[in-house]
Amino acid sequence: MNTIKLPKNYLLVGSLGAMLVGLTAGVVAQQGDFKFLFSLSSFLEPIGALWINSLRMLVLPLLISYIIMAVASFSEVKSTFRVGGGAIFAHLIYLCMGIAVMLIIVPPLVAQFEITPAIREALQSQNIQTPTVSSDADPSAGLGGIISHIIPSNIFRAAANEDILPIFAATLLFALALSRVSETHRKPILDLFKAVIETLHVLIRWILLAMPYAVFILVFSMATRAGLDLFAALAYFVILFCGLLIILTLFLYIVTPILGGVSISRFARAAAPAQVMAVGTRSSMVCLPALIEGARDRLGLPPGVVGIVMPLSVSMFKINKAVSGPLQIFFLSHLYGIPLEPLAIAAFFMAYIPTSFSSPGIPSGGFFVSLPLYIALGLPIEGVVLLRTVDAIPDIFKTLANVTEDMSVATLVSRFSPESAIAATSSVVQ
Repeated sequence: MNTIKLPKNYLLVGSLGAMLVGLTAGVVAQQGDFKFLFSLSSFLEPIGALWINSLRMLVLPLLISYIIMAVASFSEVKSTFRVGGGAIFAHLIYLCMGIAVMLIIVPPLVAQFEITPAIREALQSQNIQTPTVSSDADPSAGLGGIISHIIPSNIFRAAANEDILPIFAATLLFALALSRVSETHRKPILDLFKAVIETLHVLIRWILLAMPYAVFILVFSMATRAGLDLFAALAYFVILFCGLLIILTLFLYIVTPILGGVSISRFARAAAPAQVMAVGTRSSMVCLPALIEGARDRLGLPPGVVGIVMPLSVSMFKINKAVSGPLQIFFLSHLYGIPLEPLAIAAFFMAYIPTSFSSPGIPSGGFFVSLPLYIALGLPIEGVVLLRTVDAIPDIFKTLANVTEDMSVATLVSRFSPESAIAATSSVVQ
């Protein structure tokens, strides 16, 4: 497949640089009252809206294609999940515990940041309204009405209204039904959606090529209205994000010795080489050799567990999602003044946890997978993009937490896996 390849670190360096330039230009415009900069901002705003709309255009096709491919082809990979079932269970326990704790501590921490009228006006000026409730839903119908709305009476109207939850439910039902169809009839449909996903990946790369320019336009336009208040908001988000990730990593140091039956010092020595590599590379996959060596040589874990759990962990498990999901939805809700209903938050995480396993082989793939969920909550895409832009520093601590969890999961699986299962997985590796 011939596609445009993005240069290494293009999105990271380009978007971060564009944000800094746009922020500086916007502050200068506001503080110096340079009218030509305000005129330039007004001229560029429709171009930024065009880029945002191109993102929204891909949301539903991506959502539908990924769900169908994941569920309908599950029978092809169920043996892998059977071998790593203990690891997946341990990760889910960690993820759910982390999300539960963050749902308690994040809202009051986010509320500590004061939203000035200037920044609220700047953010809302960029917000392209996203409809989240179709005409099928009756807000006064209570819980029963909300539940009945999960299955759309008209799937095309739900799609036109970008009503994500009913689309998610309908697609899931279709995918489950497809998984029960004979291989002869299922394969052509899966091949079709594979082709759709490859095509969408090409479109995504085209869109990502313009991302630094779009980030400059969005930040420049906001900064001309909010000035240094925008910088303060982003700085608070980054500091809070990093702090919560550090707390999450320390939590793993506490729970692993208790559940895994190893001392803190021994666990720390085993994880340290991979952690150092994580800080330097910001890639869990690159840390795989160091993780295997630490687990096998320093913790003495069975080769069967190490050989199966470690590759599975670095490719699928992202414990940082326990922090990033709650923090982003509550921070954006606070910034834009958008209330979040408890049932909507519950629905968000019911879909967020399964999609946290997805990692498409494209730059910022996780961003595109989770984007529909933020839209379903009524949170603006512009805000999600803005927070994604300042992800460089938190990304270090995200990778640090992820590789620490990988080592922790392998430790727990080694302790609680029956010897027969370990032997069976060992023979598979050999």
